[in-house]
Amino acid sequence: MRYEIDAGTRLKKADSPGYTLEVLELFTPADGLPHARTRVRILSYDLGVRLYSISALKDARLFVPAGDLDG
Repeated sequence: MRYEIDAGTRLKKADSPGYTLEVLELFTPADGLPHARTRVRILSYDLGVRLYSISALKDARLFVPAGDLDG
């Protein structure tokens, strides 16, 4: 399954549905590989902001679309 990654995209970790993230912004650092800054949560606990490569976020073995997340 292919899906677009944009600001506001919500994903969950494929092997841990309680681990969710929301893309805050996209950027391309000096190395030229596109990345996303994300807000990460496990259940209702906010783990802060983490950086992921776009290729990792698009890998269905790692992340899948989460749809609407509550809170």
